[in-house]
Amino acid sequence: MSMATIPLSCMLIYNIPGMSLFSSIDVGSNTLRLLIGKFVDNRIIDVYSDRKITRLGSMVDHTRTLQPENTALSLQVLRKFSTVMKRYGVRHVKAVATSALREAENADMFIRRVREETGIRVEVISGEKEAHLILKGILYAFSPAGVKAMRPLSPALAGESAKESPPQALFIMDIGGGSTEWIVYDGENRHSMGSLPAGVIKLARKCIRTDQVSETDIDELNHEINSTLKTIATELRRLITKSTLFIGTAGTFTTIAAVDLGLDSYSREKIHLHHIPLLRLTKMQRKFVRLPLEKRKKIQGLEPERADLIIPGLQFTMNVMKLFHFRELIISDYGLLEGALLEIKETIEEGLPETGKS
Repeated sequence: MSMATIPLSCMLIYNIPGMSLFSSIDVGSNTLRLLIGKFVDNRIIDVYSDRKITRLGSMVDHTRTLQPENTALSLQVLRKFSTVMKRYGVRHVKAVATSALREAENADMFIRRVREETGIRVEVISGEKEAHLILKGILYAFSPAGVKAMRPLSPALAGESAKESPPQALFIMDIGGGSTEWIVYDGENRHSMGSLPAGVIKLARKCIRTDQVSETDIDELNHEINSTLKTIATELRRLITKSTLFIGTAGTFTTIAAVDLGLDSYSREKIHLHHIPLLRLTKMQRKFVRLPLEKRKKIQGLEPERADLIIPGLQFTMNVMKLFHFRELIISDYGLLEGALLEIKETIEEGLPETGKS
């Protein structure tokens, strides 16, 4: 599956001279992501987006250091992002780093090299701050401005599937490479949030030992996931109700949606607000477990680089749904990147210094 950038013709539609461009960068444990956008009547209008799997967090939980190969690839990608931002004349940047740089002992060296080689200032944020930005992006997606921004991309989103405010409580989750962020939002601006020290890269390394996943691997995967979820189960059972919607955001969930839809290229308008029942996820997981790694790489909708991570991601999702009695998953293509853009805007409006400017 090609996860290419937005076509240049689409980018130029929104490239209006004289209008400030904003950029957010997610330096994730598995994927580096870039979003360039602008605000029109409080709507985020996407101008350009890009992403590249670099596995920056590979082995960090084991060695406590970033690996040279992954560091070099990540720097290469960030140099490209910097070049693109300069080409577009981006004036405001927020670059945030998550689990990999929170844990790596040589994170400061990497951050310094990024600054020296690209001019980008990377801010290492806490798990709670990461969850806060995710919530900000998700709530924007349900706001009148967010719904209006999506309508030009997909007329279907103007219907009942896109309410102009969260109709009820939300349980939001982002299963990353090195950590998993969760948020419970009650629909009235009250929320609880946190971060779990488990992600698909860590789970794959700990539990899956061969290209052909075994029953023992799945047993170990379940044990690891359930042990992690046990730490928050009591609190979340108190907060999650029968009317709570389960929202999944970012790479693990958008990949699951792309596979379910059988996409041959990334389509934000198809992925955003896509619903998948637990039964279909279970069937998908059974299919993947039967396939060796090389055959998984050929599944339509699945990036080959994620073929070894899809099983931990699906198992984590299914275990969450079973534990808290969710019947279906709803995917949001909005989250951290949009939340970071909104925070830049708020920072400027409040006259505070920006963290990502070189």
